[in-house]
Amino acid sequence: MRLAPTSHRVAGIGLALLLLPACATMPTATTVEATAVARPLMELQSPRYDGNGLSGRVLVGSEEGTLTLDRRFVESSTLDIVAVLDCATAQPLEFLVADRFPPPSREEDLLQLAPGYWFGAEVDFPLFDEQLNGKPGPDCIDVTLTFHPKPPTPAVTITARVLRPPDVPDAGAALH
Repeated sequence: MRLAPTSHRVAGIGLALLLLPACATMPTATTVEATAVARPLMELQSPRYDGNGLSGRVLVGSEEGTLTLDRRFVESSTLDIVAVLDCATAQPLEFLVADRFPPPSREEDLLQLAPGYWFGAEVDFPLFDEQLNGKPGPDCIDVTLTFHPKPPTPAVTITARVLRPPDVPDAGAALH
């Protein structure tokens, strides 16, 4: 029995080793899809502003990839206001910031949202305090909100223009 020269045996073994791992580790479409970072979406529906606070329904979803969020939707932790501008002057306004420190998320607090699904929550942010600064907020504000999903999904920020409804005179007061 005659063996091939050592250099041929080593080259053959090396070629086999190079081909095996390449076939075994080829990524599939499922692997690439599962690791895609989500692209979050956010909407503010039915915003209400009374000169002191902002409230409404915030909806969050994913345009691409699955995102994880804390379904407790804690203001100043999951969702916060980063800027408030006066619509008339475009000047930044000082506003109240109330920090909340919720306990760490438990497994049942976490929700995964795939594209096409939405999660909504009613929110209420105090912005201005007439007793602290002597006047209510302006008639119109541009408010910038940021939603912070769980990592690795990046935050998403939106700006909404909200008007204070006009004062309606009390019909009964005119009769007295």
